[in-house]
Amino acid sequence: MNEGVSAKDEAVGSSPPDSGPWEILVPGGHGTAFVAKSGQLVEIVDVEGQQVADFVAFAERNRTEWLSTTHTRSAVLRLTVQAGDRLESNWRNPMFEIIHDDVGRNDIITSMCDDRRYRLDYAVEGHRSCRTNFGEAEALEPWGIAEWQIPDPFNFFQNAPIHPDRTFGNEIPTGRPGDKLVLRTLLDAIVAVSACPQDLNPCNGFHPSPLLIRVLDPSVGTS
Repeated sequence: MNEGVSAKDEAVGSSPPDSGPWEILVPGGHGTAFVAKSGQLVEIVDVEGQQVADFVAFAERNRTEWLSTTHTRSAVLRLTVQAGDRLESNWRNPMFEIIHDDVGRNDIITSMCDDRRYRLDYAVEGHRSCRTNFGEAEALEPWGIAEWQIPDPFNFFQNAPIHPDRTFGNEIPTGRPGDKLVLRTLLDAIVAVSACPQDLNPCNGFHPSPLLIRVLDPSVGTS
């Protein structure tokens, strides 16, 4: 994390420098956005454990192409993703490849939380949400991406087991402090990550906590 900058100030949309490692600390319940170039590694670290990372991305050169859970499910023929999988866009282009995954539990079924979810299901007004994290000025708005354009997320580290009767659960994540998932970028992308604010069900162990995001050149490798 940059010295002399608060954790909240760190979670501001920005692009990595041209070379060398770059990192940003996203406080629990907040979000950030940045550009990742083809070949760069995006490392998502669960700092305290049990935290879900909602992840969305758009092709940098054409915002009508985005990372798609639907097309990825069709490509991998699974309801989850794991190390070795390539994550596809709505144009069926590979955008990322998972090259490392400490937790091995990722959800590509559930929609992101939004203010209506908290109002209708929990009778709570004004709760932070992944959708507002992505849509507000600190995330995708600087790139001209409106809230309504945000696709369904990849929910990394989310523990949503699929049962024999084809229902799926929502349980406390199994991630431990320092666990990480690493993606290789295959297409220049605008990336947004939300440290999910959900604290009213087991999704984040009832306690949203920080994520550390690193963008690395392949020659640097992961930590």
